[in-house]
Amino acid sequence: MTRAFTGTYRGVSSAERREDRRRRLLDAALAIVGTQGLAALTVRGVCEQAKVGPRFFYEAFPDLDALAAELLLEVQRSALDRARTAIAETEGSPAERIRAGVAALITELTDDPRRAKIVFAQAYGNEALMRTRFAGMRTVAATIIEQTRIVLDLPEGQETAVAATSQLITGGAAELVLVWLDGGLDVDRDGLIDLLADFTIAMIDRLPEVAGRLNGTA
Repeated sequence: MTRAFTGTYRGVSSAERREDRRRRLLDAALAIVGTQGLAALTVRGVCEQAKVGPRFFYEAFPDLDALAAELLLEVQRSALDRARTAIAETEGSPAERIRAGVAALITELTDDPRRAKIVFAQAYGNEALMRTRFAGMRTVAATIIEQTRIVLDLPEGQETAVAATSQLITGGAAELVLVWLDGGLDVDRDGLIDLLADFTIAMIDRLPEVAGRLNGTA
């Protein structure tokens, strides 16, 4: 009676067991999608790898698209959190702080190549993942706006310029990383980080000029 009432079994609550199964399903999805591609993800396969029964899969996720989308969102959040922390903890010039944020973001995504593949390569062709990827890119752009204002203390009246610049940085960086992952860019990861940081800094440095044009003052 006590076990049924508390939902606790061998000292572990039912909520903890659900979270453990959810975690194992996400880890299994990362292993499958990150090495074999999204087409290889099946309910049977992910359940076997996670050692979770199909009934518990559907307790955690309505379908495979929801599982893949949650995995992508988790990877995106982790990378952004690491970038924010790096910027906050870095002392020095705005360029040094921006470079630290870019390095942290790319390092987080590429330390495990499976994570990079999910963010940059596996979303194409899947509507649910594309929606999540676009939402993630908007979040990255919003983070660039947020961090740019913190780092540079920009004056008012540059909202449109900042928004446009953040979208260009986000889209351009994503495509460059995708090319790099595919072997189309002959640089190591440090070289990639330098390219992305230089690009980001150059774009942000031009914000006053872009804002002046948009506001008709330049």
